[in-house]
Amino acid sequence: MRLQPRAIEHGVPVGRQRDWIPVSSFPVPTVWLATPDGLVLLDMIAVELAVNGLRKGWTLTRDEKWFAARLMLDRKIPYSIISTRVGASSATLGDWFPGGIEPTVIRPDRGKKRRRKPTPSPLCGTRSGHRRHIRRREHACQPCRDAKQLADRFYREHGTYVGAPLPEAVPL
Repeated sequence: MRLQPRAIEHGVPVGRQRDWIPVSSFPVPTVWLATPDGLVLLDMIAVELAVNGLRKGWTLTRDEKWFAARLMLDRKIPYSIISTRVGASSATLGDWFPGGIEPTVIRPDRGKKRRRKPTPSPLCGTRSGHRRHIRRREHACQPCRDAKQLADRFYREHGTYVGAPLPEAVPL
């Protein structure tokens, strides 16, 4: 028996139903918008594709861009994503929605380097203590050799050093 793929609901590709932002609740592909210049025809399919990030090669009119940006701004989508999906610069978005978009200020690092948290030095009598002796090109002490031998035996039995028993550790 062959499984049938899930049907596409309302033009939504399979797997995108959860993230899809519906633009209109009615099945009309066009909407008239009243502007100061008169009535403008909006292509709701193009707007819906732009809002959901599927605007490949489609160009939106200025009014469609404004409408799509307003929809995304109401859903608190970051302005950088809005400008990318709509195809308008952040300056244009600022002109359209003054006070509606709070710009993100990226501060330079000012040359401060992040410091690593100091790691505790390995204890003698552990596998890491044995590695410390080797790194320093020293002869490993007897407790470290015993710890490495115990860890290697555990590795041969279990295939990992995680959970290897530790002998009594002594600070260096």
